[in-house]
Amino acid sequence: MISKPLGFIKPASIACGVAGVLGAIVLGILRGWPGALGFLAGVALVMVSYVVSTLIIYWTDKVNPKLLLVTGLATYTIKFALLFLLVGWVTSTGWDGRVPMAIGVLVGVLAWTGAQVWWTYKGRFTLEV
Repeated sequence: MISKPLGFIKPASIACGVAGVLGAIVLGILRGWPGALGFLAGVALVMVSYVVSTLIIYWTDKVNPKLLLVTGLATYTIKFALLFLLVGWVTSTGWDGRVPMAIGVLVGVLAWTGAQVWWTYKGRFTLEV
């Protein structure tokens, strides 16, 4: 059993937040407000998606660990269906922030994953046997 299973959320959120602010400044300079807002929206989408998934999986593990696989797959399927609908809608609007939003999603994924890997590597949790 992991004693601090949600401990990575804080450093991962901080990493995404820093990446979001820096990227929004750069894309704001390069592409104006649509660039800054698009980038921030992409990073925020990643953060919300990852936090919601983590909390759902954590809750399922506490309530009924036998449902982890089903819950994980269902959460993943629903998230990607919603993501594809959102991307399709944003693409159909012709908004100038589309490309910066895609870049924000990529940077958000890299920042979150990097922070979570770092947290895990540093052993910010203990395993109980």
